[in-house]
Amino acid sequence: MSASLTVPQYQIRGLTLTGFADMAQFVDYLNQHGELKKGTLVAINAEKVLAAEADPAVYQLLNEAEYKYADGISIVRSIRKKYPQAKVSRIAGADLWAALMKRAGREGTPVFLVGGRPEILAQTADKLIKQWQVNIVGSQDGFFRPGRARSAVCAHQSQRR
Repeated sequence: MSASLTVPQYQIRGLTLTGFADMAQFVDYLNQHGELKKGTLVAINAEKVLAAEADPAVYQLLNEAEYKYADGISIVRSIRKKYPQAKVSRIAGADLWAALMKRAGREGTPVFLVGGRPEILAQTADKLIKQWQVNIVGSQDGFFRPGRARSAVCAHQSQRR
């Protein structure tokens, strides 16, 4: 890819969403020029939009995420109604995760897993290695105090230096 991939932004009920035409465009957008973009990806559906309207803390959390994308057909339809020229598709979060892991395996991108019970995390790592040869560089189960996941990742990064 020689030029930078740009993707349109759409406002839906106070949230700015990135309108990807399809999953391949999203994966390419996150992996431009051999550089993996960093940030939080949030799949937006109607339930999250309503929760954001009802709770300022939820709105702030969603608003701070770098990559908000349509993961609900009602959100896709809302974008298309408000922006008739929009070429946006629903991207299921689980399918996006699989596509990102497949790309990570193909390109050798290191992956640090966070969340779940220890045994499920181990099964996930094993499956990713077997299925796509993903380079799992570490993990942290989902049972930790707030802020612990970030410190686990930071500790892992400092050990690699």
